[in-house]
Amino acid sequence: MVVSSAQYAYANDCSGMLTHISNVIKHNSYTCPGCREEMVAVQGKFNVHHFRHNNATCSYESYLHNAAKNAFYNRFNDFKDPIALILKRAITCQSKKKSFLQDDSISCTNLVEAKYNLRSLFNEAILELYDKSTGFTPDVMLVNTDNDSKCYIEIFVTHECTEEKIASGIPIIEISVNDENDIKYIQESDFSINDINISLYNFSAKEKSVKECHQNCNLTSHKFETWTLSASGRLNKLEKPFNHLSEDDLSLNNCWPVALDKRIKTESIINLVKEMDPGNIYSNCLKCTNASGWDDGQVSCTIKHSSVPYTEAKVCKYYKVVEV
Repeated sequence: MVVSSAQYAYANDCSGMLTHISNVIKHNSYTCPGCREEMVAVQGKFNVHHFRHNNATCSYESYLHNAAKNAFYNRFNDFKDPIALILKRAITCQSKKKSFLQDDSISCTNLVEAKYNLRSLFNEAILELYDKSTGFTPDVMLVNTDNDSKCYIEIFVTHECTEEKIASGIPIIEISVNDENDIKYIQESDFSINDINISLYNFSAKEKSVKECHQNCNLTSHKFETWTLSASGRLNKLEKPFNHLSEDDLSLNNCWPVALDKRIKTESIINLVKEMDPGNIYSNCLKCTNASGWDDGQVSCTIKHSSVPYTEAKVCKYYKVVEV
């Protein structure tokens, strides 16, 4: 059985294109990306397919480093598919609904993934170009000739980006490469801030404001309760998350935050009961002169010195409606 991966699985063809051993064309010539000496395709029936140096030998680290930067260079210049760079971007919700939370300290700013196409940001990739403005020579330099913006692509095999290069302020994508699998990653994958192979320096995604709650809005953890009066005079409560309520829903007198101060909530429920039953058709302890508080369906009674269900007004001899 032929194993799918091996050391020296890549070589440059006569046009300089990085080629995997599985795509070798018979009688074509190939050279090592590291030392640029001739390589021979070894494709036996039993051993792992690979390229072998014909005469010279070179460092495997040097081979990996050069193969990786060639992989990125070829991908940018010879293919047209998007090359995604995934960053974290702050999104702030500016919805008018926030005013109904009745807490000025509550804000909604969340980090969400934002995908950018490197081909749209830059229109040229250049191998090992000396940058006069910084004095550095990156492995690959991406440039936008329309606005002079640039980005360095650095391959990390044995040496990480120096502090001096990072301090230049140039956006840098550093890609860690350990074996041929990482070269395949460079040829095919998105480059994400969440990937262990990727280190990003000097990138900052522009903050965005939205007028409505987005899917990652952290205000969704805030619950609201909406109250109604049934045909029998019973109070009904329905809890909903903030993002499931419209501005119209929140503007009604029967809707408020679950975490609303208990005293304010009691006043709101009492006023609501009076508003929904102006003719005092239904007996409700909340409307009694002896009521002093409300706690999840229980009303504190100053006559009985205890909490009673709000519906006890129907049978209570002390029940007396507050005169308006």
